[in-house]
Amino acid sequence: MQIKLQQVEKYFRLNNERIKVVDNVSFSVEQGRCSALLGPSGCGKSTLLAMIAGFFPPDGGKIEVEGRISLCLQRDLLLPWRDLLANVCLPVEARDKSALPAARQEAEQYLPLFGLEGFGGSYPAQLSGGMASRASLLRALMAGGDFWLLDEPFAKLDALTKEDLQLWLRGIIDRFHPGVLLITHDIDEALLLADEICLLSPRPCRLLARLTTPRGRGMEADAQELAALKAEIRRLLGIAA
Repeated sequence: MQIKLQQVEKYFRLNNERIKVVDNVSFSVEQGRCSALLGPSGCGKSTLLAMIAGFFPPDGGKIEVEGRISLCLQRDLLLPWRDLLANVCLPVEARDKSALPAARQEAEQYLPLFGLEGFGGSYPAQLSGGMASRASLLRALMAGGDFWLLDEPFAKLDALTKEDLQLWLRGIIDRFHPGVLLITHDIDEALLLADEICLLSPRPCRLLARLTTPRGRGMEADAQELAALKAEIRRLLGIAA
């Protein structure tokens, strides 16, 4: 299964002017692999994600999605009046209420793996930012998505919590093998999590390069190789050293 974009274009209208925001973008995401979209703020990364999720169609080109999609946005979007287990089981409840009791049992078994043991009955206001982010990802797992679309899932967290969760998410991806499309502004995060990095230009969004990471080649990278790859990414994105 895969997600495939072929020569995708998108326009928005602003003050009676038609503005191109995505220009001839083509790439694919394979199940079991993580692809990162890396580019400057406002370049069109979230627009690409929204089109893949089906919120609106492209104005040109084609998007093919084989399999089911789960979506995680920058905000965790946990419902404040529902406890944690009720929140993470919401996708199952929406599809088939009769499956909810079994889903709650399954989700409860995952709580230790997601660092949420003992908090199944807690409400979002009682959770830390990191716990809320992990709950959002557990909800994605419970949704049964073959592909996880992650829009900067750790952007609101402090640096130490973010680093811990990046390492944790890498383990979760390795265990459950979803296809992952990760939006990030963080080069280090992309190098840690992604098998492939798609570098995007400022608006209108164009694909500058697709880089395979050491992780994508099934290799452990040494510090020198990562530094060289990071320098190449900065050069392609026009970021000063």
